[in-house]
Amino acid sequence: MQAAVYSAPTPPKTSRPRPCRGTAGFGGDTAKALGSIKAKTLILTGTKDLLNPEFEPNQMGQNIAGVTIKTISPGTVTGHASAGGFFPADVEFLNRETGVFLDGVTDGGKKLN
Repeated sequence: MQAAVYSAPTPPKTSRPRPCRGTAGFGGDTAKALGSIKAKTLILTGTKDLLNPEFEPNQMGQNIAGVTIKTISPGTVTGHASAGGFFPADVEFLNRETGVFLDGVTDGGKKLN
């Protein structure tokens, strides 16, 4: 199974919490908005990523029930590039972990409509 991976850019750091832009009903409460997610969720994070530091997805994932969080190629220091397809080992890791996750949430593809 092949999987496409997209890494969204992180907004600039501020000393105040980021508002939930366009998320009606949460009043800018990011934790509350994330807590409302009902879908099975996979978060993939790189190590030593200066643009998307590891603590951010791990911290945000704490608010999502049943989330699966995986570190891309633990032990390497490919950082932000780990999700870019530059390193074969990272691509293999991404494909494998995404495939395992999708197989799990779809019961091996049986639950696809």
